[in-house]
Amino acid sequence: MSKLLAGVNMAGPEAYRHLVGRGFRTEIQGVTMHRPNEPGYSRAGVFVLDDWR
Repeated sequence: MSKLLAGVNMAGPEAYRHLVGRGFRTEIQGVTMHRPNEPGYSRAGVFVLDDWR
């Protein structure tokens, strides 16, 4: 496979560092806002791949 696109929230620093360590690079950056301002699944210790198609 020459290209694989995976989404990960940078608020989950461990998941982001893991992908970068495997050679993934940022192509698109997005912003999410949650109300009330609580971490939800965007926090340390959570590994989530986001699908924003």
